[in-house]
Amino acid sequence: MKNIYYLVIISLVFVSHSSFGQEIFKDSLQSDVNQVTEKLLTKYGEENSERIARGVRHLSNLWFEENGSGSEFQEFCLKQFIPSGPQLDHALNIAEQQFSAINGYQRELSLALDYPLVTMTRPITELDRFFSDSKITIDFFKSKLALAIALNFPYYTNEEKEEFGTSWSRKKWAMVRLGDKFDFRSDPDKEPDPMPIPDELRDYTTRYILSMDHVVSPELEVLFPEGTRLNSHNGLRDEIKGLYYRDNPLEKQRVISTIVMHIIYQTIPECMVGETAYYWEPITNKVYLKEGEKLVETDFKAEPDNRYKVLHHNMLSKMQQDAKYPEGSTYLTRTFKNAQLSEEKIVSLLETVLSATEKKAVASLIEKKIGRKLEPFDIWYTGFSDNTNYKMDELDQLIKEKYPTPMAFQQDLPNILKRVGFPDFEAEFFGNHVVVDPISSGGHANAPQMKGAKAHLRIRFEKDGLDYKNYRVGMHEIGHTIQQNVGTYMTDYYFLKGIPSSPYTEAMADLIAYRSLIALGINEEYSAREKQDNALAAFWFVCEMGSEALHEIRVWHWLYDHPDATVEELKAATITIAKDIWNQYFADIFGVRDVPILAIYNHFISGALYLHSYPIGNIVVMQLEEQFEGKDFATEMIRTCKIGKLTPDLWMMNATGEPLSSRPLLSAMRNALEAYK
Repeated sequence: MKNIYYLVIISLVFVSHSSFGQEIFKDSLQSDVNQVTEKLLTKYGEENSERIARGVRHLSNLWFEENGSGSEFQEFCLKQFIPSGPQLDHALNIAEQQFSAINGYQRELSLALDYPLVTMTRPITELDRFFSDSKITIDFFKSKLALAIALNFPYYTNEEKEEFGTSWSRKKWAMVRLGDKFDFRSDPDKEPDPMPIPDELRDYTTRYILSMDHVVSPELEVLFPEGTRLNSHNGLRDEIKGLYYRDNPLEKQRVISTIVMHIIYQTIPECMVGETAYYWEPITNKVYLKEGEKLVETDFKAEPDNRYKVLHHNMLSKMQQDAKYPEGSTYLTRTFKNAQLSEEKIVSLLETVLSATEKKAVASLIEKKIGRKLEPFDIWYTGFSDNTNYKMDELDQLIKEKYPTPMAFQQDLPNILKRVGFPDFEAEFFGNHVVVDPISSGGHANAPQMKGAKAHLRIRFEKDGLDYKNYRVGMHEIGHTIQQNVGTYMTDYYFLKGIPSSPYTEAMADLIAYRSLIALGINEEYSAREKQDNALAAFWFVCEMGSEALHEIRVWHWLYDHPDATVEELKAATITIAKDIWNQYFADIFGVRDVPILAIYNHFISGALYLHSYPIGNIVVMQLEEQFEGKDFATEMIRTCKIGKLTPDLWMMNATGEPLSSRPLLSAMRNALEAYK
């Protein structure tokens, strides 16, 4: 009787908490669920009661008619259930070994098939695309492996993980994370038809490169050096950032800012996207062709809202997937569920920073540093550091001489890590477990999925080598590779390797990026002043990037409220929402209203709903910096990376003793402002 009572309670709790994404439970299976649960309880006793109740219930949500009848369901449960103790521990060990092999070899194959497209080390052919699309997938449900895991390693909701997780052992956490692998099974009858994107828009953001040596001033003077190519948005934004460190930056910054606005409004001449023979004067939006030594004005067509066609397609294709899930599940809710951070918490953290009264004082400090009133593009200001040992041109030359090729940078990684504070063994280990690949723009790190593999660090190299802008990106990516290699090689359980969610990965990367000048040997230590400057930079970045994240979230809500919106209507809403957020948080500081600059981000155009990761990551990094103060940096970074995939708040409790909070960032910013008085 006690077991039956416990079963009823557990079943009710489970149904109320873990019906995520499941509409496949069949009424006809209900009696079989109850019968086999009682049989298992009788056979394995009270000590297995919770696992039995959760596992059988969860398995029933994943059991399709193709898997067998109700009696076959019972037979599977009775045969495949593994009691707690040595047998279950052995099953976990087997799963860790085999998923390491599966994930590891799939990743290595994917790297090989994608290499030409990602690195662009040679012209891309259609055959390359076919190979890239030819990934090997495994149907774990067809083999019934997923069903066996769901039965023996049952699923817990995020709320349950937060409630019970503090009392779980590392082994229990690993078992829970294994159970997370099969929390949902898609019903093929509900699989929506694919939404193909037109070929000409397939690689839209990747191919959006501007020939800046064909951009001219109103006096028709070429403004940028020959060969300068910048993508939108990363390259344009980063060029504005880099110009703060160069002489007479204002004209170029204003021109780039104007280009950004043309892209947002889609008034950019279509002929200026990609390699071109045309010349463009963005201020008056005129296009020229060269006749001899003279520029002659010519007619042009504006880009036909391609940017918003891509956004519209990407968002609708993700919304279309809602049909596979129960009513009420949306791409928004699933994104934040997967991040294990609620939308409400993310928005609250960002609004707390954006609403800080000290924002005006930080803006005044920027005006003092640049010697003029703020203009909208100064939302990307990064020049808080007072380091004057080198000018930007000198830094570029120094780094290009040091790192003329990806291999030169790769070979120096151990030395870079030693300079930022890693002991010899750890520096050599982490540095030698990274491969550096060249890409056209931006940067990212691809994580190893099994022991013996290496992280791939990908950044842009100019023809004459790595410049400071891309070196700084590279330092950020080094931080990612450290976290990835710690997870693969040093975490106690394979299913705990990694970080709770994307903001935390960005934080670990920035811990290294903050030490870029130490890594070059320019600064001997991470001084108090440099920490203060980084605190101000982090605060300003969260204000900028946080507002862009809010913009992305609000646009998603708008489209869910207007699912039949046209491309033109989505474009108008995107621009209006960007202006509204600007007016809410920046108009009084910058002295200008209705600026749509927050709508420029390419990650937003991809529809990935990822932008919140960057500002939340900076909130995380300042909380870690507070924890690391006075301690050995390398020891603390390795320790925190080894914590693994707990929930975000529990991870932060293990790392710093406090839940995730904006307090450390705001406190560090206020202390930095005091130091500048």
